Amino acid sequence: MDLESYVKQNQKVIDFVNDVTPGHIDKYTGTLDYATARFNTILLKLSQDALKADQYREEVKECFEIIQDFYSYTVKYTNTSRFFAPIIKLVLHYKGKVHIPKIKLLLEKINN
Repeated sequence: MDLESYVKQNQKVIDFVNDVTPGHIDKYTGTLDYATARFNTILLKLSQDALKADQYREEVKECFEIIQDFYSYTVKYTNTSRFFAPIIKLVLHYKGKVHIPKIKLLLEKINN
């Protein structure tokens, strides 16, 4: 997958974050916002250097999948009943602690 397709497919995540009522952003939507912003920064930096883009291709794909997965669970959390919310909240907490930091680590690798 090329970098442009990542940007196009991430548009629905950006639209979701933008549609949240200002002042009502919860920690999961905020995490999604930060992760998407970092991922877009990664894509911007890699678009300027084709060799680095080839070098980090697999890690970029993994980060994209992490964001898409976190996005799907965030949507489920916002649309679910109060009965299932704690289960989805637990999954989101795990993904936020274990998977989301990989995006920041990739950005730091690319910057160095």
